[in-house]
Amino acid sequence: MSLSLCRRFICCVLGFIVCLHVVQAAGAETPVPANTTNGLLPAGSESDGSSVIYRLSPFDKISVSVYGEPDLSSEQLISDSGTAFIPLIGPVKVGGKTVNEASKLIEKAFKEQEYLRRPLVTISIEKFSPKKLTVMGEVNSPGSVEIPPGMNGMAIQIAIAEAGGFKNTAKRSEVSLTRAKSAGGEPSLVVANVDSILKAKASGQRVKTIQVHAGDVVFVPRRVF
Repeated sequence: MSLSLCRRFICCVLGFIVCLHVVQAAGAETPVPANTTNGLLPAGSESDGSSVIYRLSPFDKISVSVYGEPDLSSEQLISDSGTAFIPLIGPVKVGGKTVNEASKLIEKAFKEQEYLRRPLVTISIEKFSPKKLTVMGEVNSPGSVEIPPGMNGMAIQIAIAEAGGFKNTAKRSEVSLTRAKSAGGEPSLVVANVDSILKAKASGQRVKTIQVHAGDVVFVPRRVF
């Protein structure tokens, strides 16, 4: 075989290999569409609330540091109204904000009040406030359930599990969640089909679930036989 033919043969083989890899890569990167039946999503979805960024809450203890300004650094206990007292600035509403959002808010206040031209604020959480909710009705250990430190809430089925799980008499498809609105507003009521959530998770799927928060009341009714 001549040198020219050998080169052509090698080029053809290399071209075939490259094309084969491209086709395989394209197939591997093709997204799998979500199964939206009953709100189900592929495993690994964050829609079950498992990867929620923490938001500052009343009675969290935070450390506020201002780069290059040690006199302005302080430790603060967030008030029941969600405010923290910042030296020179005064009260700043940080409740409901992420650490990054609260830092930017304080930086903005320093600039607007012309105390610092280019402030760099860092917030760290020294101690999380205790958070509890109530689970009542047809569960094995009704009463208060503590939300783990560093979390704003938990999935409703986890709260029920923390209360000892369902009794055999529980009506799992009609679990009610009552949440009081702020500023003395009317409480809201949500009815959750926890039975369908548990079945979806047992089959290896993620499902859009309901998050419960501090002060919420979960009630599991009795099943009528």
